[in-house]
This record gives sequence, structure tokens and C-alpha cells, in this order.
Amino acid sequence: MVYERDFIGYGEKRPDFKWPGNKGLAVNLVFNYECGSEHSYEVDGIVESIGEFPPIDVKKRDVGLESVYEYGTRVAIWRILNTLKELDVKASFFSVAHTLELNPFAAKRIVNDGHEIVDHGLRWFENYRLSYDEEKRQIEKSVEIIQKITGYKPKGYYAREPSENTIDIVKSLGFIYDSDAYNDDLPYFYKDFLIIPYTPDINDFHFLYPMNRFSTAEEFFSYAKDSFDQLYEESKYESKMMSIGMHVRIMGRPGRIKALKEFIKYIKSFDVWIAKREEIAEFWINNFKKPNEK
Repeated sequence: MVYERDFIGYGEKRPDFKWPGNKGLAVNLVFNYECGSEHSYEVDGIVESIGEFPPIDVKKRDVGLESVYEYGTRVAIWRILNTLKELDVKASFFSVAHTLELNPFAAKRIVNDGHEIVDHGLRWFENYRLSYDEEKRQIEKSVEIIQKITGYKPKGYYAREPSENTIDIVKSLGFIYDSDAYNDDLPYFYKDFLIIPYTPDINDFHFLYPMNRFSTAEEFFSYAKDSFDQLYEESKYESKMMSIGMHVRIMGRPGRIKALKEFIKYIKSFDVWIAKREEIAEFWINNFKKPNEK
């Protein structure tokens, strides 16, 4: 399958439907769980460049930045999971298989609490650097690891850095959707495979170097709230979907968790569907025809 770009999408004729419960807006909370799977010079020859501070300027292990990622799986994951349990919401965890291996206790808690694991790859290997066969092998291995640790077979995939082959591969491996797109406010079928778009802007990685767009929990909450308010207003006339992207190691810091708590409390005061991506996928597949179906 050769990946083809589409600049029109639904156009002015957006799908006329309501989400379950007659809701106009579906909101999906995403937590990227990647700790210990980041780039490391001794692993893949790359010094990780995104973090709480600039990377070291030599080609060696950045042990300081490594410890920041360790915080995510030692401390932050529990703060995130406890917050979600306290506020009684379910989320999607974009989970790297190697990270789940490093902390199987957290991996099992994610599933036992009723959250979704989205396959986020074997570790931080950019898929576009891989051959078709190597990319497929790595995805197969990631599924194997996730199932072995949690007993859960992921239905969705998110590469972070996809290749032209990614959609073809995940389709062949039995996934029901992919999220390597940022081009719409609704799911859509690419050929006959479901794409559930993600978000690059309502995303807490802007707290980090080199972006540094958010500096406080209030700033992140304000942007997420503004995005929600706009989509909720539009959803009165045509249904919408909102993704909010977060990272365990980022949002799970004491000074940032307030943004998550306040955002969940805020959206729960509205009549919206807070859903996992797999729930959104199943709804879409069951209610909309693929392009090749009559």
C-alpha cells in the first residue's frame, strides 16, 4: 500500500451522527508510557534530545536525562493511575513494549484498572528508518511482549515516527486502527483501514526542551480547556472528537498533575463521552461503512 496524502477529507459534508449516549463530543485521554525506551547512545547511537533540560553535548550516555525518564516509571505512573481511579475515568496508554517489561507491576495495573494499552512499538526506533520486514518484525515482537506481560492484545497502534509501510503492516497484523495522523477531528477510513487521529498541540510535551511552550499547569490547562470549549461548541451542530496527549513522565510531576485533575473535573461537568480509543474504533467500525463496502 503506497501512502497517499488527502487534503480534502470529509470537506463540508461531515458525518451526521451522535456518539453513544447521544453525545456530540468524544474525549480521549492519552498517556504515553515510554520510560527507559528513549534514545540512548549506547543502544542506538543517538543521544536523546528532548527532555526537561538540554542533552549533553558529547556522544555518551546522558545519565541525568535517563534519571528523568526513570521518574516516570518509578513514581509518575502511580500518580497518574491513582488520579484516574480517583476521578473514575478510563484512558488509553500509548505503551512501549520495553517500558512495560521494565515495570511489569505498572503494566498489569494499567490493564487491571480497565485502561487501554495502545502498542507504541518495541522501543524508540523510528519506523521510517526500518525496512518493511524489520518494521513488521519489531511490531510483532511488541505485541508478543505486551500480551505476555498483561494478557492484553492491543487493538490500536501508534508508531510516533511511522513509515510509508506502517499502516499496511499493522493492518496485516490484525490491529483495528492506527493513530499516526494529526489531520482531522474525526476518525476516518484510509482505504479500508481505520485511522483515529492524534494531537500534536494539545500535548504536554510542549513543557519540554526545546519546545518550552508551557511552563505551568495553568498554561496547559488553559490551552486544553480552550480546545475543549471550541470543539464542544462545534459539536452542537456536528459531532467531534478530541484527543489530549500526555506523557507519564511529564504530566505525572507534582507541579503538573493539577492540570490533569482540573481538566477531567471540567469536562465531566459537560455532557460528553470520555472514551478509550478502542471504544471509539469499535463504534466507528460498527456504524460506518468502509469505502469498499456497499
